[in-house]
Amino acid sequence: MSREARIMMLHYITGLVIIVAGAIHLATVFLVSPYEESLRFDNTPWSVINVYRNSLLAGSLEALLLAVAFHGFNGLRVILLELHQGKTWTRAVNVAVTVAAIAVVINGTKTIFIASML
Repeated sequence: MSREARIMMLHYITGLVIIVAGAIHLATVFLVSPYEESLRFDNTPWSVINVYRNSLLAGSLEALLLAVAFHGFNGLRVILLELHQGKTWTRAVNVAVTVAAIAVVINGTKTIFIASML
């Protein structure tokens, strides 16, 4: 299996992970507690943060973040590689997309971590 074929296999797998992690996220938010309680917030800045103290919810958010970041940035990479071919272009696109994806994952993980620790 070539490198590109492995990357596309990961692309398909992350699509499935997005569906599963999204279902876990929605189930955690809306099915674990009564529906009215999950939508009730008391107009304080901490009311939303309290929702994210659930470790299952934080884990599903992290899985969603990783899967969506890889899936989305790999899709962008594929589109950019279809626009123009060449060794220099391919290397530049791969580096730019990787750096952008890492930046998004670091920022998202930091946000999830801070929200769960407050």
